[in-house]
Parts: sequence; structure tokens; C-alpha cells
Amino acid sequence: MRFNIARSALGAAVLMGALAACGGTSSTGEGVAVVATTTQVGSIAEEIGGDAIDLTVLLQPGIEAHDFEITPAAGAAIEGADIILTSGAGLETWLDDAIETIGGDDRVRDLSEGIELRTSADGEADPHYWMSAPDAIAMVENARAALVEAAPDAAEGINERAAALVGRLEEADGEIRALIDEIPDDRRKVVTDHDALGYFIEEYGLEFVGSVFPSLDVSSDPSARDIELLVEVIREQNVPAIFAESAVNPQLAEAVAAETGAAVSAETLYTDSLGAPGSGAETLDGMLLHNARVIHDGLLGT
Repeated sequence: MRFNIARSALGAAVLMGALAACGGTSSTGEGVAVVATTTQVGSIAEEIGGDAIDLTVLLQPGIEAHDFEITPAAGAAIEGADIILTSGAGLETWLDDAIETIGGDDRVRDLSEGIELRTSADGEADPHYWMSAPDAIAMVENARAALVEAAPDAAEGINERAAALVGRLEEADGEIRALIDEIPDDRRKVVTDHDALGYFIEEYGLEFVGSVFPSLDVSSDPSARDIELLVEVIREQNVPAIFAESAVNPQLAEAVAAETGAAVSAETLYTDSLGAPGSGAETLDGMLLHNARVIHDGLLGT
């Protein structure tokens, strides 16, 4: 069975309304039809694809990526896509059923290909690899190759725009390292809402103490014992700050902070989602720099 909602006048109206609410779509109909799953993937595709693509992004800023539910309108966009760009690494499990129903899995390009993935204690792959600038650069290269394949006549522009984005990410990488170098070793202790900063922490020399949601997603609440153990370790290690995230309800982080005397970061981190336009975190390099500054200020108490 295939989605047919976009083939009727009513379906078209529903499609446009739903897509306007979940990221965005261009409507010229002149370029390669590209669906990007997450805000990270969408930002890359928009920037390097330019006028060569007609882009639909399924997730909007602030939406938790792990448990997104595909609407009929999103299904129609997936069905009509020439190419589908995914973050991969097990993040978009919700896409699998749609592809199985709609067909065309040969259109899917996994932007995590070739990236060395972290694994959690239970052996689960950590999908948050874009939190490291070197891995984000590899992600851009995978997107560049996929878009050149899909739109070979536009290869020159795609390659030029990808090179410019890589240059910004390299510059951001240097700025992040300089910011982290200012933090004394005994204050480089990080507690987050959920375990999403592993690549950033490993790449830039921080220490992961724990997370309010002790997992790679926030699909289930932590137990009372989980919170108790986290409170104990924060007190023992004198952790200065807990870093809230833009796509996670801050109430539990605030409760843990109240129990321990740690501060909650004045600004949220962007992890599963980029920021909205104007936030300064609406691109990969902007998001990474924003997070580095928030962590720098939080750990130094500034």
C-alpha cells in the first residue's frame, strides 16, 4: 500500500498545512525532491543543495527526534521524494515502517556512514554524532556526495557550498577547543538532561558525570533511584552546573539542581534539534559554538 493523500485536492491542502508545521518545504517544483528527517540534516541539505533541490524537512526545531510520529502528510512527502537524507545511526527508527509501506528504500542515504559511533553501556549505538565538529564535517561530506549523485548538473555549486560549510565547522572546532581550554580540569564535569553529549565530551576533553534521563533518549522517565544516585554523585564530585536541553522539559533538571545546589544553565543546550531561526543555533556550526559557550560559562560559573 502507498500513501495517496497528496493526489487529491483535500490531500494537497492537508499536506501543505502539515509540512508548514513540521520544518518546511520549498514549492517551486523545479529541483530534485529531497526529504531530510531532522533539523541537522535539513540545515545541511538546505545550505549545500541551494536552488538545485526542493526540500522538505520532517522535524521542526524543538522536537525530540527519537520518537517522531509520521503523519499522512509526511508520508506523502516521503513517497514523492527523489532522495531521502537521514541522520542514521538508529535515530529514525520511525522511518523504517514508512519506507517498508511506501517502498523505495534505495532512495535513502544515511549520513552517519563511515563515522565511528559510540556505544552505550548496553551496546546501543549513540546517534548524536553531530555533536563533534569532525563528525559533523563527515556528515556534510556524506550529504554532499548524496546530493551530487541526485543532481549531477548542479555538482559545482553543491561542492562549493559544502566546502564553505566545512570551513565554518573547522573554524568552530578551533573556537570550541579554545573555550574548553579555559576551564580548569577539576571543573570539567558535565551533567545533562539525557546522554546526548558523548561525542562532544570525548572530542573536547570534558568528563561525563551523569544525566537526568540515564539513556540516549527521553522516552521513559528515570526512576526515583536513578535520581537519588545522580544527586549523590553531583554532591560528591561538586558538579557546578546541570545543562538543560532545548527539546527536554527542564522540570526534572531543576529539581535535581535544587537538591544538590548545582546551577541550571542559564541557556539551554541544543542536542537532538537545532535552534529556531534567529537563535544563533540554527546551523551545525552555530549550534556547536552555542553549546560550547553555554558549557564554558556554566562550568566557570560566569
